[in-house]
Amino acid sequence: MILTNKLLNLLGYGGVQQYVKAFKTIKMVVIASVALIPAVLCAAETNETSVADLGIVVVEGSALSKYRPETVNGATFTDVPPEKLPIVVDTLTSDFIGEHNPTDLHDLLRQVPGIETGGKSLLVRQPGTFTIRGMGGTTPMLDGMFPIGSGAGLFMDAFLIDHVEVVKGPIGSLNGGAGAVQNASGGGGSINMYMKSARLDMDEFSLQENTSIGRRTFRQRAMADANSIFLDGKAAVRIIGTVDCFEPAYLGNGSQKGSRPRESFAVAPSFVFRPSEEVSFGLKTMFQYTDQPSYIGVPVWRGRPGGGYSWYESSCRSGDRSKYEDFMLNPWLDWQVSEDWLLKFGASMMVSSWQQTTREPYSAFTGAEFQDYLDTGTWSSGNKYMLSDFSDSKSVVRNYGLFVRSVYDRDILKDVIKNSFVVQPDYCYRESSGGFGAPVPRYGLTLQDAVTWRWLTLLGGVRYDHFEQEAYSSGGRRYRHNAADAVSPRVGVSLQPLEWLVFFGNVSQTRTPMLGLICEDGSAPTEVWRSTQWEGGVRLRPLEKLWLAVSTYRIEQENTPQINNVGMVTGYDGHVVSRGAELSLSGDISDDWTVMAMYAFNRYTDRSVSPRQPGRDFECMPAHSFSLNTSYRISSGPLKDVVLGCGYRFRSMSYATMRGAYVNRNLRFDSSHVVDVNVSMPLSKFGGPENWTLSLGIRNLFGEKYFESSRHYYECLVGEPRTFEIGLRAKF
Repeated sequence: MILTNKLLNLLGYGGVQQYVKAFKTIKMVVIASVALIPAVLCAAETNETSVADLGIVVVEGSALSKYRPETVNGATFTDVPPEKLPIVVDTLTSDFIGEHNPTDLHDLLRQVPGIETGGKSLLVRQPGTFTIRGMGGTTPMLDGMFPIGSGAGLFMDAFLIDHVEVVKGPIGSLNGGAGAVQNASGGGGSINMYMKSARLDMDEFSLQENTSIGRRTFRQRAMADANSIFLDGKAAVRIIGTVDCFEPAYLGNGSQKGSRPRESFAVAPSFVFRPSEEVSFGLKTMFQYTDQPSYIGVPVWRGRPGGGYSWYESSCRSGDRSKYEDFMLNPWLDWQVSEDWLLKFGASMMVSSWQQTTREPYSAFTGAEFQDYLDTGTWSSGNKYMLSDFSDSKSVVRNYGLFVRSVYDRDILKDVIKNSFVVQPDYCYRESSGGFGAPVPRYGLTLQDAVTWRWLTLLGGVRYDHFEQEAYSSGGRRYRHNAADAVSPRVGVSLQPLEWLVFFGNVSQTRTPMLGLICEDGSAPTEVWRSTQWEGGVRLRPLEKLWLAVSTYRIEQENTPQINNVGMVTGYDGHVVSRGAELSLSGDISDDWTVMAMYAFNRYTDRSVSPRQPGRDFECMPAHSFSLNTSYRISSGPLKDVVLGCGYRFRSMSYATMRGAYVNRNLRFDSSHVVDVNVSMPLSKFGGPENWTLSLGIRNLFGEKYFESSRHYYECLVGEPRTFEIGLRAKF
């Protein structure tokens, strides 16, 4: 509540009760505005003496969503068509996000096979991080550069996001590792979020309201987005706001029955000014607040809830809450110094505060009772609840960043040889007051060069990082000041002998010191954690706007510190290998049919476990995962411009773990199949205004009961049941 109370005091609100009243007022105003605008428009149409200037009208429903971007930036810091890259980038475009209406970042990234989360709860030691290609600890970043900090990945409202680029494989050579305990980021990839910001192309105002109803679940979301140009088209301001009220299914059953629903809002003002064709600068800001009932899931046994729990039940008490708030500032400047030389400056400050009280499901970790649970799925003591050291916690996390990027693109021989050289010095600082990460300033320098000669492109890069862990105290221990360095290289090649055929491959490595740890003798560890990937693949273009990509990879993560029961380093024997293959098909089959299909196979081996022993080769995440999303626009007849959409997600069986380690074959998640359908139609089909669109959808069409994520085997989060959704969207 730290940030919110300060903000509310500035606004004249005295405390939480006044905030709740303000929240409800804001929600009612937004929803009422959405409801009243059709009536106003209809009145304007029927009253011959009245004139309404709506500005530029964008006809919704006739445009087909685009699932494939023209270029991506997060893989090289330069705008490159994704088919020409020597690495794999999966992109969730703005059209894709708008069509699926995800509520948060987790909801959105579920559409990408091979991405897993360690539990959607603040009780997790690293809330809001993701696993990519079997390697964990990936913290999402804003604009491909600034880490958003612990917790933010759980609550980032997807309506604020323009698009997301998931870069596969170790990328420490581009933006560095994290350099802290349990956060060896960059081992499997990076998640780059590009936020919506002010635009100079047009004035635009949009409204959206969505209502979802299911068995014991209800959700209302209201969203507004306004962009206004001034100073003769040289400047623009954009304000985006969202309000969300959600009653999850687990509030209708068990000890949390009757709890207050989730209450959340976000606002993101931004500004841009372009005084000349060569220079533009601006500011992006964001404030989010969420107050929701706590939830840490239920135990699993043979694919179903164990320990006496039902599917949609919570161990928490009615007063247990998770509260999160963050504030972000992001000034930036682009300067096209010459035709070949671009300078980019960026900075970020993100401060987040969270607190939570959570009662956990009961678990005995050893002894006869634990063995009984493994055999029967029930606790012989009859217990269902417990509290741990993390059950009541709070933290303030601060992240600061700064970079200067020089991009030099030059045609050495026109249409024959092109060179793109990137130099970027940067600085990042993060700290947490809750003992969830050492305060670490990081100074980095990235050098990268890409040379294209006709159909051959060579990419090479190296990054140097210097880490300074400040002295701090946590958990009764004093951690000394420590400094360390790391060098992360990568090389890649792509061959395009034909316009429709590309071969590619890369070798990349992330190296980062394990700061924030202490050895048994009291010294600071000096070893460097490293993750190395070898990858090769091919891309084909079967149709003019459709690309098929197939790749195989192998990632080795070495020198992972081994931690004893009291949190001290006992050695660096950790060695895991992740091998797999991925397939993606994205683009347009025709002018009226777009598709994105992705498949991921992963085989995980923990080489610190002896051969032929349980836990060496096991599915710590689904070995097979697949997603298919497609939209089809009816091009003729009475239903012309109506868009039909369908989505399907599959995950194969996987095992529930304890701190990532195998426990028992009975502690597993069964395979799951989730189907979503939707239809979008312009209201003009029914005599309404042409700039309004009605959408109808069903999520989890067949009511699949499944687990969507987990922290430990006794804290597994259940996916939402079948829900029916109706939405209304307008642009002016």
